[in-house]
Amino acid sequence: MSHPTIQKKLSWRETFGMVAVFIPLPVVLLWTVATTAYASYNKERSLKRIVAYAAMRYVMSNLSVPQMKAGGRTTLGTYEKWAKAAELPVTIDELGEDARLLWIGPRRLERVVLYLHGGAFLFPPGEFALTFWRYVQLELEKQNIEVGIAMLNYSGLALDFLVAAGVKPQNLQVAGDSAGGNLVIQVLSQMLHPLQRVPKISLSAPLRGMLIVSPSTNLTRDKRSYTENEGRDCITLRALENWSAVVPRAPEADRAYREPVHAPEGWFEGADRLVDRVLVTAGGAELGRDDIVVFGEVLKKHHPDAKLVVQKNGVHCDMLFDFMTGDKLGSLTPLLVEWLAAGFTNS
Repeated sequence: MSHPTIQKKLSWRETFGMVAVFIPLPVVLLWTVATTAYASYNKERSLKRIVAYAAMRYVMSNLSVPQMKAGGRTTLGTYEKWAKAAELPVTIDELGEDARLLWIGPRRLERVVLYLHGGAFLFPPGEFALTFWRYVQLELEKQNIEVGIAMLNYSGLALDFLVAAGVKPQNLQVAGDSAGGNLVIQVLSQMLHPLQRVPKISLSAPLRGMLIVSPSTNLTRDKRSYTENEGRDCITLRALENWSAVVPRAPEADRAYREPVHAPEGWFEGADRLVDRVLVTAGGAELGRDDIVVFGEVLKKHHPDAKLVVQKNGVHCDMLFDFMTGDKLGSLTPLLVEWLAAGFTNS
């Protein structure tokens, strides 16, 4: 979910600084390829991916949040542009409070994947994220599974809206990556430990599934993977620190909702009564890998059908970059397709 308030016109100094950042980029990319192309963690990555990840690390580390948002992209604008390019209808359900469901492909209510996009709570999704979900939809159709995929643009009203529209919880899987993965965990925490100031989530039956990819789980970032995977992941510790400084932290009393690795013992007890199955994934070369593993292992203690997958040499939200660089699929994309398919066929 992109943050609605971090948007301003750049000063001339910020504009000049942004231009200056890009001047040495070609040299940075050439140096990265020359020095790391044959590193073990790059063994299965194409040259396009190595270059793309290096460019992302450099830009994210050297641009401020206002500079990165200077183009004025929004989630709604990104969706409309993508749908037009993909020759798909623009289908939007207005939920109120500036919240929307943006349908990827046809609006279907028999089976639904509710997608909470990433972006550090600051930025809209990349168009390649929507391309990934369209790919998932088409792959499921090949298995005779017709699914509606709805991306949430703000707010926690989506579950109530979908249920009111006739979607059965047993035919609803909630998916999120990065900050969106954190939101999926927050939904689970709110179902287990309702906050009075947040609308209560009451469902007539358990959700069919929760797919949690590369979730943000800890703002302290003191695990080994944050240093071990610096320069291997597609994001950097500096970028994470810059973004975290902009997004307000939760009060200490609410820390377990925002940072689930700090949840007290037994926090996720009862999760198996609220959702049938859960898949948590991390990349082996991801900065937040160790924290995600801690969260996944804790969840597995309280849910017999919770699984944790660490993708070898995978980066943060690795599957999305299959559709940014356009080269061969990594191992995570087909795994996610099959996991979602199993949820809809075995219910």
